[in-house]
Amino acid sequence: MASDSAITKIDPKGRIVEIDQQGWLKVLKAPKARAAVGYWGFIGKIHRGRFDVWLTKAINQATYSDVLSLGACLADALNKACGNRPLDDDQCAGFHIAGFHPWSDGQRRPFFLHVHNGPGHIEIEHVTEQLPQGRRLLEIRPRLVAGPRSLFEPHQDFPSTSETLGVNLDALNRGYTTRNGDFFYYSVVWEALQQSFNYLNLIRGFSIPSNPTSLGARRGLLVAALETTIRVYRCSNKSRVIAGKVTSQAIGPNGYLH
Repeated sequence: MASDSAITKIDPKGRIVEIDQQGWLKVLKAPKARAAVGYWGFIGKIHRGRFDVWLTKAINQATYSDVLSLGACLADALNKACGNRPLDDDQCAGFHIAGFHPWSDGQRRPFFLHVHNGPGHIEIEHVTEQLPQGRRLLEIRPRLVAGPRSLFEPHQDFPSTSETLGVNLDALNRGYTTRNGDFFYYSVVWEALQQSFNYLNLIRGFSIPSNPTSLGARRGLLVAALETTIRVYRCSNKSRVIAGKVTSQAIGPNGYLH
């Protein structure tokens, strides 16, 4: 798990008024579950102070022993902080929780929970024109589509509860990836980088990451991809909502990688 350190502050009309890059922690340890927690969304509607301090306290005070009980505890803490009322419809927020937990066959493997207050997705409109040789893409218009907000609940995103053990194992072997925050732009950069890496890896004797079986090497690749995205934002005319310092946390079957 990796994150930048930028915290975006907006006014009541949704306009960006400040981007704090002073180093808020956005990936935190949950030691009793040997898990990591990342947060995203309208965190200022949950707690007005430093959210990393609030979340650290919530983790330390929670009674949990594994990833599932951690997700339940943090969902409860979020709802209590919001007065047990849903946020407004445009105020999406949540936690990503990663660790190891037994799968349906009893074997401990990577496990991923998403605690959030309602579903949402990016809808992409492609504006094209018809030419004699085919259609030409003129513009891409991404927008967030989110329904009414609910109370916060934990959701098991991986392994998928709707797939067989074999399908989930295949997905694990390919590498399960998820994102949060301003993720459309990041996903475009990541997929382009991944395509380039896959192409270069066809060269005999070349490998990126340097050792695909090494957790440390894979973490280094994820950090490099996020640092590349930060530089892309820095070179663009888009507000630097992905910025600052990259921090990361890697977890193996025996605990945290230091």
